[in-house]
Amino acid sequence: MRNIHYWILTILITLTAVIYQWMTSPTNPKRVKFELSGKEYTTKLTRSLETKGNMEVVISNSADNMMVTLFYRRYPGNDTIQSITATKKGDTYSILLPAQPPAGKIAYFVEFNDGTDSATLGLEKNIIMRFKNPVPAWVLIPHIFLMFIAMLLSTYVGIIAFTKSDKVNKYAILVIITLGIGGLILGPIVQKFAFGAFWTGWPFGGDLTDNKTLVAFALWLIAWLRNRQKGKRWWYILAAAIMLLVYSIPHSTAGSEYNQEKGKVVTGFSINTCEHRVY
Repeated sequence: MRNIHYWILTILITLTAVIYQWMTSPTNPKRVKFELSGKEYTTKLTRSLETKGNMEVVISNSADNMMVTLFYRRYPGNDTIQSITATKKGDTYSILLPAQPPAGKIAYFVEFNDGTDSATLGLEKNIIMRFKNPVPAWVLIPHIFLMFIAMLLSTYVGIIAFTKSDKVNKYAILVIITLGIGGLILGPIVQKFAFGAFWTGWPFGGDLTDNKTLVAFALWLIAWLRNRQKGKRWWYILAAAIMLLVYSIPHSTAGSEYNQEKGKVVTGFSINTCEHRVY
């Protein structure tokens, strides 16, 4: 197989993992359908919002008399459920929520009403929305780019490790550099801007995004050191497989969470019960 074929296979595998991770992220808008008076509508319900709290629900060809009401409470907790009626402008319904701290969350459901019929979404299993501060492009774009390149190079090394290619160690170093800068330097800076904390992974907490980055970096460093000393290429195959596996975990799963009682950012693991929550 020619080198170009290795790169094509690498790109296909990497893009598949990236798309899967993006589509399954618990912070992506939730696509929903509902029916009012015999007419079907589709829309998206927000699961990640900037702290200013202006949520928008777009419903194409919505009836002029349609009303949208959001019922919410802070999450986790047992606050009294409050409601806000959206203001309508065309097909866009705007809901101005009270300002929340970075990494703060609310649980909510939405009622749609056209005067003669109503539909409720999220009542049985509330939708969880996490708030964040805006992240400057100068740090967010390099972070995303380097993490993608690290994943691409990792997959490539895992493939050519099965061959006799003498480039394997050189590309392994590039994986370590891009992953180190993108994940362990720029990643915490992005999180600080968004949620007010640099690092909430081990040993300070159980943030899955932080921890999986740390595991992947450590494993790649070990694989490179082992190959410098003994030339065991199966370490590269293992590191690439683990990297692909951990980065297929939906982004922001068990991520940073603001603890209302303690007044600080923790993670997606309950402090009191140690129960693992997946959002």
